[in-house]
Amino acid sequence: MHIRSGCCTHTAVGEPGTEGLYPVTPVDVARLWRGENAKALHVVCLDFEGRAGGTQTAQLRELVQAVDIAVQLGGIFRTEEDVRVALEDIEVYRVVLDAQVFPAGAPLEALLQRYGPRRIVVGVDVDGTEIMQAGDNRHREESIHHALGLAGMGVQRILLSVRGRKENPEGPPLEFLRSLTETTNLSITLNGSVRHYRDLKLLQQLNPRKIDSVVLDEVLYSNVFPCQRIWRIAERQLLAQQRLW
Repeated sequence: MHIRSGCCTHTAVGEPGTEGLYPVTPVDVARLWRGENAKALHVVCLDFEGRAGGTQTAQLRELVQAVDIAVQLGGIFRTEEDVRVALEDIEVYRVVLDAQVFPAGAPLEALLQRYGPRRIVVGVDVDGTEIMQAGDNRHREESIHHALGLAGMGVQRILLSVRGRKENPEGPPLEFLRSLTETTNLSITLNGSVRHYRDLKLLQQLNPRKIDSVVLDEVLYSNVFPCQRIWRIAERQLLAQQRLW
């Protein structure tokens, strides 16, 4: 779920006749996904301010309190205070820090000491197009080396985002993921490159104890999975009864 200016930037594609009726309020969308049996929510606040007591903080706290599952928050966290607001004031389960934005070293280690590695996740981006190219392992080696460095600082989980998916529709980079899980001792949440249910089955065959979670974004919103047809019918009935939110 992506939020900007207090509204969701992407909502589910519904049954014919329901266009424009889906809620854009984050709390309502969170309840919608929970109603469809989501076990956790990955929320990205694109304009996160990190200010205690503000309207944005109150809205995000309301979202967290509206569902009975873990909420993971990503955004532009630049300081330790930003992280404190997210974990203590908003009370999300964990935060995702951008490895290219948040200062590594002492600040990251201090947060790991203060909140524990279960609540601090570091986001790592890889170019899905490059790492699938045969004969060129430089990008793979750099990514694995970076992941090992994070593990050395005490990080236990990374959010691995595979970019370049539209240019390379081959699905998850399985060989790279196998190397990553075998070389590091990190738990991995995979973000991107999953196209359908068959990709999820392939990931399970790699190392399910390491790649233990997947962020599904566009594929969920566009109804790729067969079970979603039932969800859409149920939502259509709820919308007709004006009971969705």
